[in-house]
Amino acid sequence: MNVIKPLRIDAVTLVAIHEDHFSVSFENDGNTYHLPYRNIAKIIENPDGVTVGGFFKQHKTYPFVVKIGYLVEHIGV
Repeated sequence: MNVIKPLRIDAVTLVAIHEDHFSVSFENDGNTYHLPYRNIAKIIENPDGVTVGGFFKQHKTYPFVVKIGYLVEHIGV
């Protein structure tokens, strides 16, 4: 899932499923992310796995990939 950066796919663990959102954890930062279903842009699945990767990066294969759409976030005080 591209939970941390829009163009980067990382492995996440599904933590919970709720009526209007789902929760995943990302082991690299220890955070749990709560995402509304409406943010899902696409789900890619392949019996042989979905291979992702970019220029000069090692390609990884996952059972399926969930891509979420991003909105510009402004955090203010």
